[in-house]
Amino acid sequence: MTEVVIAESALRLLVDALRADVERGAILYLNRNVLAESYLVHEVEIAGPQDILDSSATEITFAPQFLVAVTRRARATGRSLAFVHTHPSGFPDFSMVDDQTERGLSDFLKERNPEGHSFSIALCDGVPVARRFGTGERVGIRSVGAKVLKGQYSPDSLGTSNRYDRQIRAFGEEGQAALRKLSIAIVGLGGTGSVAAQQLGHLGVGRFILLDPDLLEETNLNRVVGTSDASVEQDKVEIAKALIRQINPDAEVTPYKGSAMDPAGIELLQSVNAIFICTDSHVSRAHLSEFSYQYLIPAFDIGVSINARDGVVGAITGRTQMLGPGLPCLTCSNALDPKRIREELMTPEQRAADPYFNEGGVSQPAVISINSAMVSMAVTMFLGAFTDIPVRARWQSYDALSGTVRLLSARSEVDCTVCGPAGVVGTGDSRELTLVQRSPK
Repeated sequence: MTEVVIAESALRLLVDALRADVERGAILYLNRNVLAESYLVHEVEIAGPQDILDSSATEITFAPQFLVAVTRRARATGRSLAFVHTHPSGFPDFSMVDDQTERGLSDFLKERNPEGHSFSIALCDGVPVARRFGTGERVGIRSVGAKVLKGQYSPDSLGTSNRYDRQIRAFGEEGQAALRKLSIAIVGLGGTGSVAAQQLGHLGVGRFILLDPDLLEETNLNRVVGTSDASVEQDKVEIAKALIRQINPDAEVTPYKGSAMDPAGIELLQSVNAIFICTDSHVSRAHLSEFSYQYLIPAFDIGVSINARDGVVGAITGRTQMLGPGLPCLTCSNALDPKRIREELMTPEQRAADPYFNEGGVSQPAVISINSAMVSMAVTMFLGAFTDIPVRARWQSYDALSGTVRLLSARSEVDCTVCGPAGVVGTGDSRELTLVQRSPK
């Protein structure tokens, strides 16, 4: 189903800015995510008094010069449009007046922007409903931020099984049905990714996309869930698929033995509702952070570090952070190492020629209990985003030696090229991903 996706902050702006006793309006400029059949809100333009010819409690008429200006701009930038208006009368859906107004404007919009698509959105007591302009064809609408909100899910889809009874007691039948409708990507199926697969499988998530290019090694057996001696030299994605299907035979699982930066990997990610970033590569984490904001797909970043030298443990730490519009990206939270990114982007020849390249290559300590602790925090945060459990988006830091969990704070920097006002939020297919262009072949 076609869907309009809007940042939670942009929807809140619309609701607040358009609150009045008469109908008010706005224009949304949309970019496409073709593979997901979605239209991403890239920019909001509130219609001022000079842009409205007439308005009442039941009707609004945009000024002709305003319509000419917005359609010209949309055509020049290759974007689609959504016309937003309010229903202060309390009417909960599109009205007959809306039908008549759209019929009168449909030909004008097709002539002005023949390559674009136009939508109509009515804010009914702050709740948006959407359809294709002038056709009556309903489209979905989803807001993405610390909370991810979309249409109602039917509890009937759960069937008669008691499998999820104790979860339903926590977040209700609608919350459980929402989990079943979700498509979740896990990038990296090692120590943290395999635990995420296990927990999301038990929760009843309906569809999984698994991405990892590696085979399981013997040294992975201490922390990769679902493995045995016979798993060595098997694809990590296939091991995770078998684990999920053992937990929930109804789950749909698509394994991809490749990188999230491959064209095929990127295509798979465009169709999901959320991403779990379970890779220790700084390049892939930077790429997925950018991807999250560009396509308005929330992500959950998970990292663990154990500092040990000569048999003495100096520190055991972990972090998890939700990414999405209205939340700071990994760059703004200083979670990425530019030096590591530079090194990982090098070809083998460039590394050999670079006197500053840190050959290192020392295997880092890894313990399943620390991995599981951080994944559990991330999955609980995920539940707060997609169900009614009152857990908010956080940036959490865990110190195992002191036994403390701290809530860290960061903000989106004004000049951030990822999550800032002039960043990539909602740009969708209109631009190429930065690091994909730079990654070595």
